[in-house]
Amino acid sequence: MKKRFLQKVSSVCAKISFATAFVIGILLFTLSADASEVYRSSLGAGTFFFFMVGIVLHAIGSADLPNLTPGKD
Repeated sequence: MKKRFLQKVSSVCAKISFATAFVIGILLFTLSADASEVYRSSLGAGTFFFFMVGIVLHAIGSADLPNLTPGKD
């Protein structure tokens, strides 16, 4: 399977999104005792968002896409 350029970019962005979700999740668990409810809920929403974006971008980056370039006759 040969990956196209945008699939490679998508795979890199997926890894960045997973790393961001992991960092925000760590912040959520370490700062939750001192933080307000609004702050905790925004960290939880950020963790969920970046994790889901990572799943979608990983699926795009690992898809087996056919070559749809029109052939020369």
